[in-house]
Amino acid sequence: MRKILLALAASMLLAGCSTAGATGADGSPTVTITGPANNADVAGTFSLEFTTSVEIGPPESGKHHVHVFTDGHTDDYTVVTASPFQIAGLPPGEHKVGVTLQNADHSPAGASAELTVNVTGGGQAPSPTQSSGNDYY
Repeated sequence: MRKILLALAASMLLAGCSTAGATGADGSPTVTITGPANNADVAGTFSLEFTTSVEIGPPESGKHHVHVFTDGHTDDYTVVTASPFQIAGLPPGEHKVGVTLQNADHSPAGASAELTVNVTGGGQAPSPTQSSGNDYY
């Protein structure tokens, strides 16, 4: 147990002593959006940064992954296996960007986060999300 606590303390130190990505109060995994800030003005293409309390990777690896979606369209998502992730193609205006932590079989792991951004330009690229779930980023 002592080795586990020391490893956890070392990983927190390496992460800048941030508790973002720590497990929830009930021990469940977490996902936290770390950038951009909520209500930020962003360009047509911007980086979404997040942390998780569990290792993520491609679903076929057996690891968790993140679904990224916009404006509440949880069925129209992109499977993301690393942070940061580039979002492009949102038209100008206010948009909600959401992330959910998923198990390898795409079932919910119980953690989610959301923020609002104001896209100030761009928006000509294809949609930032794909419903197939077969593309990994």
